[in-house]
Amino acid sequence: MTKNSPKERSGILGGTFDPITLGHLGLARDIQEKINLDRIWFIPAWQSPHKQDQPPANAGHRLNMLKQALAPYPHFEISETELNQKQVSYTIDTLSTLQNQHPHTEWYLILGMDTFQDFATWKSVREILERVHLAVATRPGYLNNLDPKTLQALMTDLPFAYQLHQQTHGVQTYLCRETGKTLVFCDIEPLDISSSEIRERVRSGLSVKNMLPPEIERYIMAHLLYQASPRLQPE
Repeated sequence: MTKNSPKERSGILGGTFDPITLGHLGLARDIQEKINLDRIWFIPAWQSPHKQDQPPANAGHRLNMLKQALAPYPHFEISETELNQKQVSYTIDTLSTLQNQHPHTEWYLILGMDTFQDFATWKSVREILERVHLAVATRPGYLNNLDPKTLQALMTDLPFAYQLHQQTHGVQTYLCRETGKTLVFCDIEPLDISSSEIRERVRSGLSVKNMLPPEIERYIMAHLLYQASPRLQPE
């Protein structure tokens, strides 16, 4: 990439991915299409700072499942930076690593609406907003049915002010003039599938069909993950 080339636009989707679900994949595909991202980086956490009371499954298994699920998608990548740290991961530290590795990339941090509502409490939130754009996934029709003042109120706890900059069908873009970064709300068709629900269903012996890529369901069963009775999990 030359000095005058346009920057690559990349999304960051973090999580424990314990396991990765069709919901994760659908969110990534929809966000990529809505805001024209060149690629999306999946960042599996060693341990989320927001879920320290819920130790995730073996990192090797989670990474293997992620690699299998993303194999059909040439524009989806994996960064192992948080796994390599082997400690609680904070977004600001991950951003620093990614920006050092990819200095010619414009980054979009992807969040769900529930996560965004707590975003102002994150470590170094001001520095995060100085470094990246935010892409917040909302449900279909959410933006059209929401009073603009109510949406603006959701941003009052942020350390910067944002003003409506552009509005298209299913996408509203707010601009922070102080940082030059945007906050984009995108209506996304949801797949209400949570990793915790899958773990509980497997533990209870219930079907997880149509909740996971088939290869991930097979992996879970082959490696005895999330079973009710503690058993040795083959590496």
